[in-house]
Amino acid sequence: MHRPMTAVNSRNHKAEGGFTLIEVIIAVVLMGVMGMFTVQFISGAARTNQLSAGQKNLVDEAKLAMEFMLRELRMADNRVDAINLTATSIQFTKLSAYEQDTNLTQILYSYNSGAGTITRTSGAVTTTVATQVTAFVITKITNNDTKDYYTIRMELTGANGENFTLASGVVPRVGI
Repeated sequence: MHRPMTAVNSRNHKAEGGFTLIEVIIAVVLMGVMGMFTVQFISGAARTNQLSAGQKNLVDEAKLAMEFMLRELRMADNRVDAINLTATSIQFTKLSAYEQDTNLTQILYSYNSGAGTITRTSGAVTTTVATQVTAFVITKITNNDTKDYYTIRMELTGANGENFTLASGVVPRVGI
């Protein structure tokens, strides 16, 4: 036997097919909270990426300057008093030229603490090779075998106060 559908059964049947207003509001609120956390996570990751990119650029520039100084100092004339050191600079004559810079006389690397820069002067051309430098120290160590050893230490400060130190050493070649 088939019963005719009543008004009560009809209403219950319609209610089973959709969401109530409260369910929709709860879903919207939950999606909003999840969206807010997602946006915070993504923006935090973007800030971190931007900071590390800035730090990488700073350190890469200083490493390049350090490598160039070491390479040129390795080619320096290492006779007595041919390399002059001060508290903030080193001056020397190269024994061999580079294709990019054929000047052999008086290469000068100097540190300007006020500007936080290291410059290279060759002939009449002065070039800034590193920025944001907070300390620059070159030390000469004389060994018993008469080969001088030079250590170079460079300290940098990033835009957010982070500190980096680069240090290396070199022995100039004796005669080429």
